Order: sequence, then C-alpha cells, then structure tokens
Amino acid sequence: MKRRWLLGMVLLATTAASQERKLLETLGPFASYGHVYDNDSIEAMRPRVMGTHGVISTGHYLSTLAGMEAFKKGGNAFDAGVTAAMALKVLKMGYAGWTGVAPLILYSASEGRVITRVGAGKTPAKATLAHFLEHGKTPTSIALIPADVDVWLSTLDRYGTFSFRDAVAPALEIAEGGYHLYKHQKGLLDTQQDAITRFPYNAEFWFPNGVGNQKLGDLMVNKDLGRLIRYMMDAEAKALEKGASRSEAIRASRDAFYKGDPARAAAALYEGFDDGLVRYDDLASYESRWMEPLHTTFHGYDVYVCDGWSQGPRLILILNMLESFDVEALGYNTAEYIHVLSQVIELAMADSHKYIGDPDFVDVPSGLYTKAYGRKRAELVDRDKAFEDMPPWGDPAKMENVATDSPEVFAGIGSGEAGLPLPDTTSVNVMDAEGNVFSMTESDGHMLTPLVPNWGFGLGGRMGQLNLDPSLANVMTPKKRPRNTNNPILIMKDGKPFMGLSTPGGDQQVQAMLQVFLNVSVWGMSPEHAVDQPRFGTYNFPGTGSEVNANPGVLRVEARIPTATFQALRVKGHDVQSWGLWNWRTGALTVTYRDPETGVMIAAGDVRRETHSLGY
Repeated sequence: MKRRWLLGMVLLATTAASQERKLLETLGPFASYGHVYDNDSIEAMRPRVMGTHGVISTGHYLSTLAGMEAFKKGGNAFDAGVTAAMALKVLKMGYAGWTGVAPLILYSASEGRVITRVGAGKTPAKATLAHFLEHGKTPTSIALIPADVDVWLSTLDRYGTFSFRDAVAPALEIAEGGYHLYKHQKGLLDTQQDAITRFPYNAEFWFPNGVGNQKLGDLMVNKDLGRLIRYMMDAEAKALEKGASRSEAIRASRDAFYKGDPARAAAALYEGFDDGLVRYDDLASYESRWMEPLHTTFHGYDVYVCDGWSQGPRLILILNMLESFDVEALGYNTAEYIHVLSQVIELAMADSHKYIGDPDFVDVPSGLYTKAYGRKRAELVDRDKAFEDMPPWGDPAKMENVATDSPEVFAGIGSGEAGLPLPDTTSVNVMDAEGNVFSMTESDGHMLTPLVPNWGFGLGGRMGQLNLDPSLANVMTPKKRPRNTNNPILIMKDGKPFMGLSTPGGDQQVQAMLQVFLNVSVWGMSPEHAVDQPRFGTYNFPGTGSEVNANPGVLRVEARIPTATFQALRVKGHDVQSWGLWNWRTGALTVTYRDPETGVMIAAGDVRRETHSLGY
C-alpha cells in the first residue's frame, strides 16, 4: 500500500513538473503571466471584482472608495459616478485638476437610452485664429472654459438623487484633510519642477516642503480648494433656505462657480497675463447641453461614443474599417494583427484630422461614418507594407478612399506643440443593479498652467488641442470646443448594457480601448485579463492640435510581445520601438462589465497606473 502511494506521488510530481514546463514554455516569450489569456487561468494581475448591487473603477483608490460609499448610502450609478469624479479631481491635480474637460457618456435605465453630456468647454471670445498665428500657443493663452463642474452637477440633477453637499463631501474631506503623495504624482513633480515654479502659487501648493523635497507619502492638502467647495455648498444651502427645489439648489451651486467669486478671480488672473484671453463673461455665459451619441455596430455589439468634441468618432471609423477583415484569423497579437490594426487606426486618424471637430461648427461630410466608406478606406491597407507617414484622408462625400486635396506628406521636424503643457487624464466607470452605466474621462492638470490664488483650482490648457490650419475642421475659433482626446465609450449587447470603458493616454486612448474591447468581444477574455494584455500604439500621425507628424512610421509595442513579432513588423516597414514590459503611456483603463448570461457585474482597473476597483 505504501509503495503504491509513493508511486502515485511520483507520478503526480512528474505530471506537475511536465505541466509546469509546458506553462513556462508557453509564457517564456512573454516575460509575464499577465500576457497569456487562458480560460482556466487565475493569473490576471488583479483579482476579479464583482457585484450585484454596484461596481466602480476609477483612477485612484480613494475616489473608488468614495463612489462605493455613495452606493452604500443608497445612491445610484450617477450619484456614485459624480461623487467619485469630484473626489478624483482633488486627487489627480497634476493630470486632472478640479476644473477642465470631462466628457461623459451614460445609459439611463429609466429612460432606456444612451446619451452624452458635452464635456469639452468653449474657447474664450478673444481666442481668434489670428491671435494664435501671431503669438503661438503658450501655457497662459490656451486656457479653455472648464466643463466638468457643469457636467457633474447637470448629471446629478437629471439622473442622480444626492444633493451637491452629499456628493461633494468626500472631495471636501480629501481637499482639507489631504491625501498621500503617490508614485505617479511624485514622478511628475520630479520632472516638471522648473515649469511648476514659473507660477508662485503653483510652487506654494505643489512643494509645501520646499522645491525638491517631495517624498512619497507626503500629505498633500488643498485648503483653498476646500474653500471653493464650501463656497458652492453655501450657495446650495442658501437656495434651499429660500425654498428652492433640489434641482434649483444644485443649479445655484453650479452658478456659484461660473458666475461668482471663483470666476471673477480666474478672470482677474488671466487678465493679468499679457497673453491671457479668458474674461469673466466667458465663464459666466458658459452652458453645456445633453447630446445624442454617435453609434456603430461591430460583431453584434452596439458601440456608442461622444461626438466630434472628443476623439470618440475615431473609434466609429476604425470599427467600420475592421469589419473588412477576419480579425480572429489574423491571430492574437501577431505581427499581422498588429499591422492591420495599426494601419486602420492611421487611416482613421487621417480622416479625423481633416473632417472632425465641434459639431456646432463643423458639418462632417455625408458618408463619413458609414460602413460603405469604411470598406472603401480599408482597401488602402497593404498587408505587407506599412504606411511610412500618415496616409492621405479620403473623400466620403464622393466615396473615394483618397481625396484629391489631401497632402501626401505630413512628416516634419518638431511636433508643432512646443511650449504646451503636458496633457493627461483620468477616468471613472460605474454600473448599478438597475442597469445604469456612467463612463467619464476627465482631464486637465493644474501643474503647468497657473492655479488661481486663494481658490485652489486652475483652468486647463485644453485649447492647445485646436489646430491653427484653417483648412482643418478642428481649427481655432472663438466659442468653439476643441476635438479633445478624451473619449469614454459605452457598449450595448442585445439592447442591454455590456461595457463602459475609458482611459487616460492622449491620442493613445482610442487605441488602448479598441484593443481591450477586441480582447473581450473577439478573443473572449474577461475584463481583468483584457486590460492586462500587452498593448501597442501607433504614433504615425500629427498629435491632436498639431499639423505636423513628428513620428513618421513609429509603432510602440510593449515588450511582453515576442521579439520575433517586433522583427516581423520591422520587415513590413514599421519603425518599431519598445515600450518596455509595462508602460503607463499605453493608457490605464477603468472598465465596468455586465455578464450577459448571469447579470453579475465586474469592474476592472489597469495595473499600469493607480486605478482601483470595488464592487458589492
């Protein structure tokens, strides 16, 4: 008996060793368990977060906690989303300060519809093309009227149940009590010291212990922002005391920001700069609105994005072209797969560069978003040869894949963006048991543009993402919204919410979300595995707001993809550059997902930055 037991143990050990060798042989080329998806694998870099009441994923754990506490107090996805979004903008001041852009797409179960809130502010009345052609873009000339305060409070009013006071309470606590300096924010402080100290109030806030003395774990307090929040809370309270409705009181808190002392202080600051363009009337007159999304289908999924004041339309163009290819037959993350996707992305970038901008100012050509035009553009993809420069834009009105007026060369020296603040972003995604979905991408840091003294907030530099070429749809014009790079996405399946996803990453946003969506919809991955996979990103186009392609042919790839794939891509003509094993510049997705069969909700967050997910 003992002998048989020993023999069994030997056989088990031999089998286990064989399986381990096989596993190592499979994973070896990728240098990370996070790369390979397996139905039986539990090796996602973060555990699965599930819930039947609500799930949330955001760019910082304290923001996620704030949203979860909103759920526990009886709030819905919109209460939790707005609560988390306001807290997040206190925590991410370097990349997403209290005021800036905040494109929102949501699904309302009660209304049975997908809708967006226009989350890109307008340019000031003085923001003429002539001014920028003469003076160029500077950190103080490109201040855009902030949209996020309007988006938060309009959403809370229409779809939420909380008061402003209740929703903003976690943000106020973080502002006045402080949060601990984390790695990514410290990295920004370390690399941007000279730019920050150009503005004395910025230096005072960002370096409370003296320039160069910042340490991980330092307490970051913003009592001036707390003063702003309390100012808005007081406006709501006074309105209620006078008999105002909940909706009217929320509006009073909104107007306190756009029409009250904070707006006057911001206008006074910018009037003091030689090139400052923002005036009080620009802030006081600002109004946003609800707007229908753009929509396409792909493999049985309904994909919704924000309109031309975001880069969301690029995803419509990409998916319409991808339907011309058997994506699964290309093989997952093979050279052929990466090549085809990158070429389709570049074709979409070319069309958006020419045709897409604020729909209040731009009528896109008929046919641009049609499947037929997508098929026509897809004909330009050469399976063996990469575009050396951004390809020409097409002519959708004539249904021609190359327009006669498109330049043949976009490459040049320099990006056309010198002196502009470093942009970046963060995101919030929420789902609840009623079927509501909230997906927001919010941005504009207060590190390299001036903070408003005594108020703890600044105006973001998102106006830098407008073009200075009058032949382009996204050209600089007064009272216009830039085609900013932020673009949350909402996906439906069989008439029910399926996924909400958004990410930071500038022009990489749509590329990162495309890859994660395909990982789920084509390759059958769970959300947490989908965000772990190594990503790639083409840079072969002018960055948003520029007219010059500074990176012709450049394709960046995370190095968990095998070296042989790098070489095969180079043979096709790509200038392949390694992103290292994991790179925060590929984006940092936050995702919510509803299992179509069980209804269980899942939240996932990217390991590349500080994202965090919770559910219950």
